[in-house]
Amino acid sequence: MLHEDEEISGKSIELTDENPELTTALVEAAKDIVNKVYTNYARPVLENRDKIRRFLEIRKFSGAAENGGRIVVAVDSTWSKPTLEIVSGVFGVIVSGYVVVGPSGTSSYEICKVSSIVGNSERYVNTAIEVYAKTLEYDTALKALNKHSYVDMVMVDGSLYFSTRPSFFNPAKNVDENSLENIKEIDELISIGSSKLLRLLRKASGLELPVVGVVKRVASKFIASYIEGLNNELARLLRRLNDKVILSYVLEPGEYAVISSYLDIFKKHLNIMKRSSKASKQKRIQTILDMLETCSSDNAVDGLKNICDVMRETAIVFYKPVSDMVYPQAIRLDVYPRSRIEDVIEYVMHNTSQNAVPIPIDYADRFVRLETASLKRLYRLIMTYGIEVGGDALIALGLTNPQKSYLFT
Repeated sequence: MLHEDEEISGKSIELTDENPELTTALVEAAKDIVNKVYTNYARPVLENRDKIRRFLEIRKFSGAAENGGRIVVAVDSTWSKPTLEIVSGVFGVIVSGYVVVGPSGTSSYEICKVSSIVGNSERYVNTAIEVYAKTLEYDTALKALNKHSYVDMVMVDGSLYFSTRPSFFNPAKNVDENSLENIKEIDELISIGSSKLLRLLRKASGLELPVVGVVKRVASKFIASYIEGLNNELARLLRRLNDKVILSYVLEPGEYAVISSYLDIFKKHLNIMKRSSKASKQKRIQTILDMLETCSSDNAVDGLKNICDVMRETAIVFYKPVSDMVYPQAIRLDVYPRSRIEDVIEYVMHNTSQNAVPIPIDYADRFVRLETASLKRLYRLIMTYGIEVGGDALIALGLTNPQKSYLFT
């Protein structure tokens, strides 16, 4: 503590972009990151590119741009990031909607659902939001098809399957639409999401439409699993690389690689992962493997059998469009049914944006995006309604981290 007669001396520290000490540190960090990324992720693929190509089913798209164009309904959801931390806990908001995109642009669009998840644990809320968002996307796609059954294709942001928990393979038989936001168990939400996915795929099959999951953030390592057994040494080298970085170096513009069955590669991947996992994770993996084994037998219940059937008929496809992109890269698609791969590739090869996603997904992402300004407006509305409920409510609604209030106020 300073005495009254003490003086404060020294330079004023301004934490701006012009801070020379910070700039010097960032230069060194940038060099270090580039060196690590190239050494650990780029060079292993570049040195083995020809080997990898020999093991994959790589096809060259030779067709011209399609005549007339197709009509695609694209579905996306977004949620508040970061979640808002208030005195009473944590909450997040999810927005789900769709756009209908034709040759002349967007012809129709709708925000179908705005939901909230509230809880005491940030980890629970974040997990619940991701699962609930997928459930809302399936629901939104169904609503879009009911209104726009004339479309030629359905695209959903993200993988078609969130199949890493056993509850996904036990689709809910009965769903109470009015109580979804109040469900506290993650596994129950996953089971409901699984049921809605089956409904979506059945609806699309009846209309003879392909359903495509567009995976932007690819964490999967299916390529290494696919190669294991063909070249174990190469598979071990690729095991620490995600599929997107591998295929981004391996594929040329206009090429695509096909893994013809999601179910088969998923089973193989789980068996490989089990070998290197901790005991607790091994148990969960084995539970899923047991269920996948059962679904191929006469003892499979309808829900499990239906999930396995659609996974078996789903192909994983990586492609590089013929058009230029800001950051050249391969794009992953989950295509159901796999018999429609050529139709889907014909569309995406000439309809991919510079943001490295099919154009309809780019439109959907922009339409449902939650900007910082929207979150600020949301929090102001919360405080306004909090006053109407009663002054005591404001205590529970107050930001628990006021120094970061610039994010929300």
